[in-house]
Amino acid sequence: MAIMLLLVNVINERIWELGYIDKILQYMRLCFLALNNTINQFAYDFTRDKGPNILVYLTRVANVLLHINLLKFMVIETPVQRRSGNYPPSRWTDDLILSLKSTHEDDHGSENIEEIRQNVRQMVEGRDEPMAQMEFIDDLQRLGVSYHFEKEIKVVMDSIFDDRKECEDLYFVALRFRLLRQHGYNATPDVFQVFVDERGRFRNILAEDLKGLLNLYEASHLRFEGEDILKEAMDFTTHHLREGTTKSNNSDCKRNNSDCTLAIQIAQALEIPLSRRMLRSEARNYIDLYERMPRHHSCLLKLAKLDFNNVQSLYQAEVKEMSRWWRGLQLAENLKFAWDRKGLTKVGCLITTIDDVYDVYGTLDEVELFSEVVKKWEIVYIDKLPQYKRLCFLALYNTTNQFANDFMRDKGTNILGYLTRAWAELCKAYLVEAKWFYNGYTPTVEEYLDNAWVSISGPVLFIHAYFFVQHAIKEDAAMDIDHYINLITKSSMIVRLQNDLETSKGEIERGDVPKCIQCYMKEKSVSEEAARQYVDGLLGNAWKELHKECTEATSNGTSHPLVHFALNFARMAQFMYQHGDDFGFPERDYPVERILKLMLE
Repeated sequence: MAIMLLLVNVINERIWELGYIDKILQYMRLCFLALNNTINQFAYDFTRDKGPNILVYLTRVANVLLHINLLKFMVIETPVQRRSGNYPPSRWTDDLILSLKSTHEDDHGSENIEEIRQNVRQMVEGRDEPMAQMEFIDDLQRLGVSYHFEKEIKVVMDSIFDDRKECEDLYFVALRFRLLRQHGYNATPDVFQVFVDERGRFRNILAEDLKGLLNLYEASHLRFEGEDILKEAMDFTTHHLREGTTKSNNSDCKRNNSDCTLAIQIAQALEIPLSRRMLRSEARNYIDLYERMPRHHSCLLKLAKLDFNNVQSLYQAEVKEMSRWWRGLQLAENLKFAWDRKGLTKVGCLITTIDDVYDVYGTLDEVELFSEVVKKWEIVYIDKLPQYKRLCFLALYNTTNQFANDFMRDKGTNILGYLTRAWAELCKAYLVEAKWFYNGYTPTVEEYLDNAWVSISGPVLFIHAYFFVQHAIKEDAAMDIDHYINLITKSSMIVRLQNDLETSKGEIERGDVPKCIQCYMKEKSVSEEAARQYVDGLLGNAWKELHKECTEATSNGTSHPLVHFALNFARMAQFMYQHGDDFGFPERDYPVERILKLMLE
């Protein structure tokens, strides 16, 4: 109490002098210095521009506010019992992040990357055989460098699409189908009818063609609802590829490098199909694999390595920038429930913190108030919030307003309303789940999913991505955003279901709201195993629907970055939850190894 009185006295307009700050504690000195400098600057600017000295009025207002808070401080309240997420401390400290440096950073200037790109561009244009063209484009994509040659690839893909000659080479047909569908062309699975018997089943002799089987397997994962032949292809290839890997052994790899790389690709595909992999992670893995292939091109390999190192250095710079921003907010220090999940985006950091406010720390009354303040988006309402929620709202408010200000400055459009509505909808979804928890209510699967695709944060991220990646914003952005609603819902649903499958057990133990698995168990009175199978089926259907939406959106001329965002958001979930909850518990060996491989090696 005496310390608070000292601070009030120091801020009193009669002794608004730095000489008095030695009387207060260090952390209060920092507060006073920040307040003193800011208010003095306000007064100076006003005097400079308009003449009158307003310093005395500003210091009086500050003094009144301190007296009000002192009265609040004197009221004794019963401590609120709060839940804890029990998250482990992060090993990724600010000092460690800021010390990141690529081992190849000093080598970037030693290579003429533009000259290498030009050589590879000539290789793209100089291939006449369709098989060689498709294999090269596939390599460009998997090595993560296809974005350098989008125009050249488009020309080649147009010619491949126009060539409708029938072919009975399974590898050729499957690779062609996969590439066409990935690029948004109207590829029909009827091309695989030539490989089935009169009963509609794939002929067993195809099992001897492991390379063809692998590509048919990858193609089958791009199927749409109702494409039964691709479902048959998925079952057929999965069975025979697993059987083939069981028969193979390490001695085969030593004798034949080609067989070895094929065996590795099959094992990777059975773990996670190509269409669901994170692109940058795939590039890192495929560089190692491509270098071992007899058909690899040294020029392309060199470009892939240089490009990966350059992108890695860019990622390191971005992570350092985000770390400095996050440390500047001091949310992790002031909100003791928050744990320092470092992310590549400010939006992601804010989502994580606010999500924990609703799931772990806040009472029902507090989160109801917070939802209302976010909806109104006015600073004047924050006095209703407890201190920790004021910090959360101010961080959200200032960051979002800065996004809007920067956008207005650069592109002349006011997007604040779109951003704030997205945040309000997210908090509304969080509040629904909080009410379920406090009321002990288990929703139906339909009720849960109708809310859960929003609470997984996909719409908020997509709205920000829409404005961040679009080169030209249409006059009625709301209608344009509605055009992408199916992409948003399908992508978000995949993230939600993947999250539930891997994290529900731990989250339920921490006292979280029932997830899709628990909702189905109660609704249908079934076992957890049966519920997991049901949710896994929903996940598979969501992937089919997303692939169809992305293909149709691309063929209809929808902006590629937004289609890619929807796909990559879903791939992120597969990457993050493939071996458990790598997001909630990133300190385990597997996620650490993957982070080091992407960010340092």
